[in-house]
Amino acid sequence: MTNLTINKKVLILLIIFIALAVLVSLRFLPKDIPQYQQPAVAHVERKKSPYSPQSKNNTTSLHERIEPVNVEGEINALTIYSGQLRVMDKPQWKLPNNFYSVFTALKIAAKNGDVEAKYIIAMNLEYCLSAPLDDTALQKKLDEYASDGYGTSSMDTAIEQFNYCNYITQSERSQFFSYLEDAANSGSVAAQEHFTRIRPDFYMEFQGFKSLSRDEYILKQDTYIEQRVSFLKQAGLHGSEQALKYLSYLYHSQQLSQNSLANAYALNKVIAQITDNSDTHNRYAKYEQSQYLQLTAEELDTAHEIYEHWISSIRANGTYYPSKY
Repeated sequence: MTNLTINKKVLILLIIFIALAVLVSLRFLPKDIPQYQQPAVAHVERKKSPYSPQSKNNTTSLHERIEPVNVEGEINALTIYSGQLRVMDKPQWKLPNNFYSVFTALKIAAKNGDVEAKYIIAMNLEYCLSAPLDDTALQKKLDEYASDGYGTSSMDTAIEQFNYCNYITQSERSQFFSYLEDAANSGSVAAQEHFTRIRPDFYMEFQGFKSLSRDEYILKQDTYIEQRVSFLKQAGLHGSEQALKYLSYLYHSQQLSQNSLANAYALNKVIAQITDNSDTHNRYAKYEQSQYLQLTAEELDTAHEIYEHWISSIRANGTYYPSKY
């Protein structure tokens, strides 16, 4: 009898211990684990830009970032739905004929405040940076291609680029960055995105800052990097998916260190919410859920505030610039 009584007491104590353990574990379980949500983008009919002939725009400059990026532009969408976003298209900057034939008209439009004209000029001048300036330079490049064993397609591309950029002087080509910066400052999301593709080392060399003293060089470079981040944030607030992705990466990698985890979490949540791409949605929703478990209660509160700021601003602006990647 005595042993039986003791066993009952042990059993009762064991049951009480298990119940307490369950209660404690429930106390510390996340109360609001992020759930997958369907994208909330309104797909609308797209309208062509006045400067947008049908052509492929897949040229990549040598100084662009290695990270996959995509330049989106802007149009006036025909419809907006309550609580949803307009899908915006990029301006088609590559023209079907010689750029020189429209350069003067574009410069007049840009001078009169046409933001899209500024962007188109910038992209064309940048494209022409590597094009041969004259017949002699073209022949030299073709000879180099032939001696190095390049195929006819490379030679055809060089000839096409030369013809497209012919009569655009080196001085004019070098103005691409000022046009791009002007367009970005004027609110072009496409220009803001493309601005961030220019690597700091290329910018410093292109602007002739290589000869500066060390302190002056660092100051100029830091100022440029801050400007890139500023343009990223402006583009992101207007629903640029690519800008939001890159900002998320900068916070996740702690290249932007203030509240880095909270910011990365919030941006991933925004991307998962606004994207119209199911693969992007799933990927960033998983990032969001993974980071949720790493946040303290205080960081989570901060992250929710950051998320609300981004999502409310994007909805107020009403636009969404999709990304290929």
